[in-house]
Amino acid sequence: MDVNELRDILIQHNGLKNTDEVYTFYYDETNNIRKLYLKDSGFNVNKTDNFILAGILHKGLSTDSDYSTLFKMINLQKSTHELKLKHIAKGDFLDMLKSDKLLIILNWLIENKFYIHYFNLNIVYWSVIDIIDSIVGELNNPFYIMNHMSLKSDFYELANSNSDVFLNALHEFNYPDIPEEKAHDFCLWLIDFTCMHSCMLSKFRANVLENLVKESLRIKELPFISGFHGRELIGSFMVFYLRNLYLFKNSIHIFDEEKSIQDDVKDFPLTDNGIPIQNHEFVKSHNSEAVQLSDVITGFLGKYFSYLKNISDEQLVRDKAGLTSKQLKTLSALKHIIDISDDISRGFFNVVSSEGEQRRNNQFLHGVKL
Repeated sequence: MDVNELRDILIQHNGLKNTDEVYTFYYDETNNIRKLYLKDSGFNVNKTDNFILAGILHKGLSTDSDYSTLFKMINLQKSTHELKLKHIAKGDFLDMLKSDKLLIILNWLIENKFYIHYFNLNIVYWSVIDIIDSIVGELNNPFYIMNHMSLKSDFYELANSNSDVFLNALHEFNYPDIPEEKAHDFCLWLIDFTCMHSCMLSKFRANVLENLVKESLRIKELPFISGFHGRELIGSFMVFYLRNLYLFKNSIHIFDEEKSIQDDVKDFPLTDNGIPIQNHEFVKSHNSEAVQLSDVITGFLGKYFSYLKNISDEQLVRDKAGLTSKQLKTLSALKHIIDISDDISRGFFNVVSSEGEQRRNNQFLHGVKL
């Protein structure tokens, strides 16, 4: 695949800057379930925490930062094979904010001119929003197009709050490969489900979502939810690994070894005006201190984004008000490194999650009122 057309669209659509600069990215992942598909009892996995691909980066191809000094500061035992999140912080997200070692790492990264990057994917949101995209795309109504993010988020909230009923129905209809002869019945069910549960939304937003799904009855086909592998929602996370490879094509990307992803990426070569791009490598984490630090950052962010996904707006406000001075210092360091990273390039961050999660992030981390 030649990267430039897709890359240019992404840069222009999102107003991204500094994507041609040379950086060295380091990566780790958390909550990689490999595949997600529907069973008659729900999903094939018990936990559906957000998939996070994240880590640290610096400008240029090398850094003179002394990792051994940092490891001494956090009292990492010489017998420890490699640094992991469990050596730094334990418990849920709010517990992790109490960690002195985590604060030391964040401050060291800032002082040594490292930045962070992350991809945050709510796998359930990603799996069900094609239903709304199919309807909005076929109707081509400017109002629905303008409000498509709110519509998808509201639909996700309904589905997530009634997951057993919702997932059982999707399984019965063979989603996301709904047979043509079942499409009409699926639309009727979709209308009933939405109208029955939309009371959890504000009256205006409930009406908009109800009106949209009712429009599905006059659509000839639902393109995003037919013609796929029956009941397979996510077949691989490989496409998310490729995004930074083509967006930051002049940079070096160093991943923790992951055999299945390595094979997938190898089978999907990228080119730049016909010339093969060789801008990534997979390494054993114990040979790379930067990948080990990426493990810490990725695991911590995984806890944070799961917290945002599962918490109510009301509880989040109470939690924020109850933070200790130590927790606030760690949260402030996290905000600072995200802010300085964002100042370099917003392209360091890629989020596929509900409006509610993003709203709660803005409140908890950036102080934006709910």
